[in-house]
Amino acid sequence: MENQKKTLTCNQTRNVRTEVVTYSRLNDKDTLFGGDIMAHFDIAGGRAVFNFLKRPSFTASVDSIEFVRPVYKNEAFYVESYVSGCGKTSVEVFVKMISSNPLTEESHISAFAFMTFVLADRSDASFKMPLIQPESEEEKTVCAGYADRRKASLAKRNQNDAILSRLSDKPIWAK
Repeated sequence: MENQKKTLTCNQTRNVRTEVVTYSRLNDKDTLFGGDIMAHFDIAGGRAVFNFLKRPSFTASVDSIEFVRPVYKNEAFYVESYVSGCGKTSVEVFVKMISSNPLTEESHISAFAFMTFVLADRSDASFKMPLIQPESEEEKTVCAGYADRRKASLAKRNQNDAILSRLSDKPIWAK
């Protein structure tokens, strides 16, 4: 059954993590570090991919990330992720962070991202990548753009490979 092609809903891949902003995570503006947001996205995204594949994967790229609104000290936030598209060995995940003020109960989307994860063991020829089925309006909107994002991501990867081939791995001080 594991290797038969199946369809999962975005909701079946969903992961939600809830946190509060602590002082050790604040920058000099009393807002959550952007790098901390990215770390939360990576963890939540990886979990959504595991829910989808039931196999290990690794982060291949952060295709895009948008910081929409700062997350302030004393706010709570949650990170929600779900699979938004898949190829033969890669899986795209949509991740968003929603912050809320516990006193006013006002909430905002603080950031969102698209990330690509790759199946860790690609040697199993019998493995069939599941299909993803959006249900909600948000999921349909997010998943509808997958083909265009994937095309752009592959073009960017080719461009980055060309740059990588010309980068030096020697420290600048070791001339």
